[in-house]
Amino acid sequence: MEPIVIESEGVRLRAAESAMAVPDAKPRQAGEGRASKARAGKAPARRRVRVAEGIYKDRHGLAATVKANGVQREVRFPHGTPLRTIRAKRDELRASLRTLPAGGRHTLNHDAGRYLDQVESTLISFGDRRRDLIAWLPRFGHLRTTALPSHLPPLNAQLHEWRRTLAASTCNHRRHALTNLVRVLYGRRASFDLLDLVRFAPPPPKPRWVDRGHIAAVLAEVPAGSLTRVRLDLMHWTGMRPSQMGRLRAEDFRLDEPIPYVAVPRGKGGRIAAVPLVPEGVAAARAFLDAEAFGPWPRSSVNRALAGAARRAGRPVFTTYQIRHSFAAGLRRAGTDVADIQDLYGHTRPETTMIYAPPELAKHLAALERLRRTDAMQP
Repeated sequence: MEPIVIESEGVRLRAAESAMAVPDAKPRQAGEGRASKARAGKAPARRRVRVAEGIYKDRHGLAATVKANGVQREVRFPHGTPLRTIRAKRDELRASLRTLPAGGRHTLNHDAGRYLDQVESTLISFGDRRRDLIAWLPRFGHLRTTALPSHLPPLNAQLHEWRRTLAASTCNHRRHALTNLVRVLYGRRASFDLLDLVRFAPPPPKPRWVDRGHIAAVLAEVPAGSLTRVRLDLMHWTGMRPSQMGRLRAEDFRLDEPIPYVAVPRGKGGRIAAVPLVPEGVAAARAFLDAEAFGPWPRSSVNRALAGAARRAGRPVFTTYQIRHSFAAGLRRAGTDVADIQDLYGHTRPETTMIYAPPELAKHLAALERLRRTDAMQP
């Protein structure tokens, strides 16, 4: 007799349903149940004896229960079936519960949509997160999300395959997108099981800053009053990301305060913080408001405009994001503490800030000169 698999939703099967699963059970005659119940006074209770973990015995045979990821199933066997056979069937059934067809509930395909809906309003770089997450779906989208830790070898193999053609930071972003989905939807404890996913060490960062005087000379060649010009001028004096500037609103500008500032979402968690404005920054902010330069703006077209302005100025070409790097590097060269730059940029780790504001020999030499003068003053 082949084992019979019976699905349930966390509720034990009634005795009548179990009886139907036995082929040689006699069909009841009409009125027989009521008559026997009247003779006995009440229906006999179903008795199940625990034989081993998850395996029970009743008058119909043996039953093995399996529950995984919120789904419970019961497998029935005839009397005399060896426990080894029952355990093997339980393990096979438990493994089958780890995956569902594509589009099923709690698969990665299904949970990706739920996750993106939850984080869309909080992530500044939502488009990047969406692309990083979608990259996993062709190969792993059919898997149950909570079963991903049991597939660590193929997940790591996929990361190594990407690394052959992509930068370490791109692969790490894809790794973070997957682990963050598990943490948001199933809790921090569930994401701990994915800590063994490979993380690639990024190469030493290359200095990307340029002299601020060079930036100002190139910006002077961008047509005055254009949206590109007012946006880049504000970026030059605040160091904001283009994505942050794309989310600015008129009420974020507080130019009449004792210390004028603009409130912007800091970092990738969306926390609001204030960036103070010097007089040049206030002028750039007023020009931004007058031009109504709100909304997202594509960096590709702005980079083309910068390249044309650099050629007209006879200067080397630089990109939009190098303006942000140069803002932090300029602060560091002016003597600003790394912790202050880290808070201004919204970085969670000082190592990230050091990419934007690397140390300089000239600054170290100035510190040693101060130390030498202090030593000379000692008696």
